[in-house]
Amino acid sequence: MEIKTQTTMAVANFAIELAIKQKQDLSYLKLCEVLFFLQGYYLDKHKQPLMNCIFKSYPHGVLNEEIIREFKFYGPGNITSPKIVLELSHFSLIKTYQEEVDLPETQLKELEKVTQALISKPSWQLGKAIINHRTHKDPLINELSEIFGHRTYEYAEYTNSEIEACFVDNEKWLLTVNPRKN
Repeated sequence: MEIKTQTTMAVANFAIELAIKQKQDLSYLKLCEVLFFLQGYYLDKHKQPLMNCIFKSYPHGVLNEEIIREFKFYGPGNITSPKIVLELSHFSLIKTYQEEVDLPETQLKELEKVTQALISKPSWQLGKAIINHRTHKDPLINELSEIFGHRTYEYAEYTNSEIEACFVDNEKWLLTVNPRKN
């Protein structure tokens, strides 16, 4: 059964709302890791990506530039609300909306189950699973930035097959729900 490709922000908003509802921690870095493994799940189980997005290597896990751009102001803390889009119309009226996943009910339940399992894991464990995998690529120091005295890095992009391999090799652990500690 074909899955309709979702926007990165729609899936991110779905994960954020679920984390808030379940009282789970979800920083912007953990959100990148959760989305990375959701992508791997869909590549493995449905043979197609859930989202049309790019993930890049990072010394502590994985990055998605759209997520970083939208949620970095939370710093290391929890994201407290989904992204809301403000749009001005022709008559200077402000219209607000939130990108949401557009999936049939059965597929939505599957997404919820997998997302819940992923957000129940601590961020450091998700990051460790990514950086310890054979597909992880260390960022490269940009040589020109070294010459000018401020070091910047070039982050390698993950291919869909690398994302899928990382998920498959960690699947059993990833899909078990960690009990919440109160």
